[in-house]
Amino acid sequence: MTRCHPTAMILSLVLSLVLTLVAPAPAPARNLLQDLVKVYTTYQEVNMMLWLVGDVKAEKRFGQEAKWFLNLTNKKVKDPEALRWANSVFNRVKPQFRDRGFDYDLTVYEGSTVNAFAIPGGNIFIYKGMLDFVGSDDELAAIFAHELAHAERRHSLKQLRQNAAFQMLLQQAVKNRRDRETWGQVVGALTMLKFSREDEDEADDLGQAKMFAAGFNPSAQVVVWQKFVAKFGKGEKGLLQYLSTHPPSQDRVENARKNLARFQVPETKDFTLSFNILSDVQENLLQNGSFETDLAGKGMPDAWTVKDGRAQLAEGAVVTGRRCLQVTAEAQLRPVRVLSELIPVRPETRLTFTGWVRGEDGSQKISIGAQLLDAKKRLRGFIWPVLANQSATTSWVKVQGVFERGGDAHRQFQPDTAFIQIILQNGPMSKGAAWFDDLTLRRVDYTPPANLLAAGDFEYGGPDGLPAGVSGTPGRVSRDLQRFRTGYAAVRLAGAEGSPETEVEFAPIPLDSLKEGQEVQGTFHYCGTGEIKGRCLLELLDEAGNPLARRLVDKEFTTKGDLWQVTGFKTRLAFEGEEKRMARALGLRFVAAVPAGGAVWLDGCVLR
Repeated sequence: MTRCHPTAMILSLVLSLVLTLVAPAPAPARNLLQDLVKVYTTYQEVNMMLWLVGDVKAEKRFGQEAKWFLNLTNKKVKDPEALRWANSVFNRVKPQFRDRGFDYDLTVYEGSTVNAFAIPGGNIFIYKGMLDFVGSDDELAAIFAHELAHAERRHSLKQLRQNAAFQMLLQQAVKNRRDRETWGQVVGALTMLKFSREDEDEADDLGQAKMFAAGFNPSAQVVVWQKFVAKFGKGEKGLLQYLSTHPPSQDRVENARKNLARFQVPETKDFTLSFNILSDVQENLLQNGSFETDLAGKGMPDAWTVKDGRAQLAEGAVVTGRRCLQVTAEAQLRPVRVLSELIPVRPETRLTFTGWVRGEDGSQKISIGAQLLDAKKRLRGFIWPVLANQSATTSWVKVQGVFERGGDAHRQFQPDTAFIQIILQNGPMSKGAAWFDDLTLRRVDYTPPANLLAAGDFEYGGPDGLPAGVSGTPGRVSRDLQRFRTGYAAVRLAGAEGSPETEVEFAPIPLDSLKEGQEVQGTFHYCGTGEIKGRCLLELLDEAGNPLARRLVDKEFTTKGDLWQVTGFKTRLAFEGEEKRMARALGLRFVAAVPAGGAVWLDGCVLR
């Protein structure tokens, strides 16, 4: 025999009576309906109160009501990158916890408050201020694991069962689910609930074990508690924000350290930050514009075709990467042409071309333009807005021009232009070799991604084998064109006998290009010949270029053999004491304890 749920039975009875009483009905029938509705309302109120005796369904219902009120009084974060980061970490941690019949749920609120909390029903909340406070995925995982531990162990239920005043307040709230004042007091009691020392210790231990099981570095719990103590003080001094419900103490830091020993995990600060991994890869409508790839192995760059004459890849004296394109004219009257792939354009399209050229002896005549095709890809003409049969010098020269629609048939698109192909030409009236490198074609209104590091991709060579824009330990830092992660080059830090560390440093960044309080984010890719420890240091520099005592960022990383990894950091440009008076620039440097015969590679360094 099928059993009917009491709620369903009551709803069915009420619905039947409503249908019966649509037509005029005698007073007894109306009184019966009112009595049944009153019974159902009372049932709902009792049902919501049942979570205090452990009923999971009642807890879920109460949690939804409390969440409804919190959403009314808080603004949700809309930043997709912040939400992606928070949820990616949360979703890795939560499977480690028993859900007790409800699915753990995360909500991220705007606000500078350094706070996170759990309410009944598996609802976890965190403020943007906490996301800004933690500096890594691992630290954020420690926060989430701690709150989930409270939720799994139902510590709030344990505390509130003993609180008669709260039970009376809750009883009043459930009688009127839209009484904002009373619900505000209920939710306030929940969010400001102070757990016992035993509950906090249990949440600390369970959370640290669970975050470790989820693949995060449990050392982060040591670091995050240290940061709390440093920022808010010990004991009662930190009764604001997060610490009002999770009071910090050095004892909790030491307890987290003991757990590391139990896990047999060394204490480190080698944490990962996957939030907003930055890139300064820029738009280029030209495929293989630096002529680095030749997948067919025919000596000709991918995505380029020789139309007339002879062309080939060349190495040696290049602008960027390892290769450039050599175009050789063997007869005075016959030009040599190389064409790009088809590039679609629209009537309103305006494109900026930049590139580098040089000639063999200064007598070469170079042209850079495009052939125009209509929608059916029929040839309609040629234009030369960049170079038109101009002499090339023997050293690299940067050239540029604009492709756009207009009335000049020799320099501008025509009304029926639907596609273009960029032309690189040597001749006519020219003999010998010409070289082309580092070509780009971008929309005129394109805004490239910001990077305070002018040489973060290490693409351009500088003096003494170094990348342009960096300095480093003499004889042990070089530009590497064989191993790289982004673009076509990386910086290599080598080790030596008897020398403990190798260092590479970027050119100082003037502080007048930044604003006080501005958030600064960084990303870098790293690789090594084995497990090698390094540090990324962001420092304030004085007028002489010397670092001040306090570091804005001191981030550890550990390379793994032949494996590229990526991480990042974030901080705020804030001054303490005399720093504002003394500081003139920001400095970014990397230091690694590279053993003799070993190496560390860095690439794709972005700071913005």
